[in-house]
Amino acid sequence: MLNSLIANLLTVIVKVFTTLIQFLIVIVLGLTAAVLFALPWLLRAAALLIWLTAAYMGFTSIQTIYAPYSPAIPVIALQFSVILILVGWVLVVLSKNTNFIWGGMAAGGLIVGGASIGSTWLFSHWQHADLFFRVLPPALFSILLIYETIRLRSMRHEGSAVHTIPALSQEAEPVATQ
Repeated sequence: MLNSLIANLLTVIVKVFTTLIQFLIVIVLGLTAAVLFALPWLLRAAALLIWLTAAYMGFTSIQTIYAPYSPAIPVIALQFSVILILVGWVLVVLSKNTNFIWGGMAAGGLIVGGASIGSTWLFSHWQHADLFFRVLPPALFSILLIYETIRLRSMRHEGSAVHTIPALSQEAEPVATQ
């Protein structure tokens, strides 16, 4: 009698453990399926967070590097350049292929975030970084102006761009006198 009771209890315990293991397997598989179904949205949220974090890191690195010796307006202009770079990159990716927007946002965020971390590290570990970062914005702006001047002159020389002065190109209508 005792042996049959022990055998019945062992059978019940084995059934309970198999049911518990099956329940845990169903829970784990359900969570795995839910994560796999939500993975595209989780990756999109991660790309957006990377992009926004890069913008914040760009703002703080510009604030750290330029705020001690620059007025507020140029610092704000440099911070606006971070926005311009990030949004411009997203617009370039959108114009090429809309399927790559989330990867483009993540890649742009990683590049801007890495540049922000690198510039802050360089500023704190290099003794001549102060001079480098003081010269960098005007040098980049000068290079941009030289490039645009050369490009516009070559376009005008080739005939693909016509330079007109709006006030002189339109004929003035005679004013009626009474």
